[in-house]
Amino acid sequence: MTDARILYPQFRDEQADSRYPFADTAILTDTSGVIVIGNDTFIDAVFFPIGGGAELYISALTVGDIEVTITVSAKNTDTSISGTYSAFSPPANGIVNFFDGYGRPAGSLISTTGDLAGFAARDIGTYLFEPAATAFVASVVIPANEPGVRAAIPPTGEFMTGDIWLVGDQGVVLRAEENSVIRIDIIGVPLFKRFLCEPYDNFRAPNYLKTINGCPPDIYGNFTITATGHEAADTVLRVYPKDGTIVVDTVGRSPL
Repeated sequence: MTDARILYPQFRDEQADSRYPFADTAILTDTSGVIVIGNDTFIDAVFFPIGGGAELYISALTVGDIEVTITVSAKNTDTSISGTYSAFSPPANGIVNFFDGYGRPAGSLISTTGDLAGFAARDIGTYLFEPAATAFVASVVIPANEPGVRAAIPPTGEFMTGDIWLVGDQGVVLRAEENSVIRIDIIGVPLFKRFLCEPYDNFRAPNYLKTINGCPPDIYGNFTITATGHEAADTVLRVYPKDGTIVVDTVGRSPL
């Protein structure tokens, strides 16, 4: 049918003649004029680098003996991410996945196996691009939600991200309070010698009082021992502590 019209072309066909995912003003040429990226070389892109802004661009293309690396940088920050693929066997689906310097996923760039192989056929070296030459459109950049702590580096030096558990040890108690506050209480270790695995004869395990005549302590762990009179306004009975003991005594003496 010679008069047939395609009302809804495929996405790849629709973007074949445009510079998308680059800006319309992008010249797609490196600083030396050797590398010229075709309008249809890259079909789509999505980037979400942590700490990066909206103005992303391809800053470098590195062709090595074995691998090809595409580096994407942010214009106004020092954030950069990179995607690497084999020079001998580019991805069959044409997708190059990007990661930041700590190995965290940061986006993808979609091309074809043939176009990616074309980069691998270039002379070995690093080709640099100016921000205006390979600027991506803002719609391919997803601003990352970055409140609070995004990672942690302990004294051992490894990079920790994702789910991190905070566990209190050696008398340290952690608890979560309102407004995302972490409360830390240092109460110490009552049986610290046992905790340190000292010899058995260096400590005695205390036997704590649990009940008195079957009566447990109050909600605070306290026993209240006091002198009270039985149907009397006053009593001679006295209860008081002395030298780490509880003394029960009376005042006055019997006439007998």
